[in-house]
Amino acid sequence: MRYYRVSEKFGKMHLCVEAVDGLLTSLSSINELVGEFRDLLDASDITGNSVDAIARHLLKQGRGKEFELAQLIDWSISETGDARIIKPLEPDEMWAGGLGNMIMTPEKLADAPEGVRLAYNTPEITTNFYKGTSHRLAGPFDRVGIRADTERTIAEGELVLVIYKGKLAGFSTGNEVAGGLGARSSNWLVPAKVFTGCASLGPCIATPESIPDPMSLALELVQYRGGKEIARSEVPARLKRPPEEIVASTVAHDSPPDLVIQYTGGFAAVPDFPLQAGDVVRITMEGVGFVQNTVEVV
Repeated sequence: MRYYRVSEKFGKMHLCVEAVDGLLTSLSSINELVGEFRDLLDASDITGNSVDAIARHLLKQGRGKEFELAQLIDWSISETGDARIIKPLEPDEMWAGGLGNMIMTPEKLADAPEGVRLAYNTPEITTNFYKGTSHRLAGPFDRVGIRADTERTIAEGELVLVIYKGKLAGFSTGNEVAGGLGARSSNWLVPAKVFTGCASLGPCIATPESIPDPMSLALELVQYRGGKEIARSEVPARLKRPPEEIVASTVAHDSPPDLVIQYTGGFAAVPDFPLQAGDVVRITMEGVGFVQNTVEVV
């Protein structure tokens, strides 16, 4: 099942589930104790029941308020209407990886520096970079940022893992905005990754049960400028190792907060088209949906 957060015009928040394609039902309107996806994760941890099983139980208790997904998407993009889709959760931390998660061809690996080959062949040592906390995270239809002091920043479409108490809890998609400062100096790796609007997430969280084969998911990135398409990348997001192994390497020698999201690598990217203010980037992932973000300078 897929879970969305919806904000109504006057501030009322709903955690919704897409139990029927295209129709969202508010679990919050059935039980006010369910305000966000973390509440379902906590209940699952306490009871031993899956998030989906808890949602089904709630749906049987009464008729919840319903929203049409297509209408919500239209309202969210146009910034009109009575409600809109917001980021599906508020993670305690964000991380971004890639090397060791993504498949490199033998030719590309042979040409890579020794340090890259070592990291690629030792995936149990994570190559994650810290991306900050949730207040830097843009929602599925919000604005993402590019640093004013960075000449080259690109969009990267990625599969995102939701990690709860060290275990895989779900999947989403998003834009891991990749700044060029790190390529100019290794001392600038942190500012290259951590800044206002440095990533987007959404539109929903898909539970592991709803993504039967996460090892290869269709992923598309389209970049628009002035209302016209200027670049496109359509690729399968093929993982080198199962998501559970990626999560295990992330938490093996660490005690992260309860709720973490991890970007797994820039599968879809258009390096020849650096982002400019006003560009619109749409990233679509099979089984999840799409995020569409406008670029601003921060």
